[in-house]
Amino acid sequence: MATTITAATLTVDISETITLNGVARNSATSMTIASIGEIHNRIMRVESSTNGTGIFDVAASNPGAGSFVRGNFEYCRITNLDDTNFIVIQFTDESSHHWELKLEAGKTLMFGDVSSVDNEADIDDFSASTLTKCIAKADTADVDIEVYIASL
Repeated sequence: MATTITAATLTVDISETITLNGVARNSATSMTIASIGEIHNRIMRVESSTNGTGIFDVAASNPGAGSFVRGNFEYCRITNLDDTNFIVIQFTDESSHHWELKLEAGKTLMFGDVSSVDNEADIDDFSASTLTKCIAKADTADVDIEVYIASL
């Protein structure tokens, strides 16, 4: 069966608006990513009582539910929908190195491709490896998040 989906261009718009001391200090930026053929968008619960709730996996091939082909992964947004509790997001690379990021209530994390990450202590020693897994754990109570992933 041939696909009937026609790839399209994803547009991501970001704007910040604030007036400080009577002066508007606003900013806006926009980016486009061509040839997007797959969108994964879901609201999911991240539990506080486990060793982490899987958000997504990245592999060299064989995509499936919640799993993406590494060379096709182009964009990801994770938004903490809770109004009180933070989550800790853990990333794992192909060498089983881990690093974590705290995402406060109501905040958003966005990133692009997953092929250039590193956990070196010295920025001068950057050695790119590929992200393979992303999990999260809620702080004191379960939290809902929104996940939006675009891939080729």
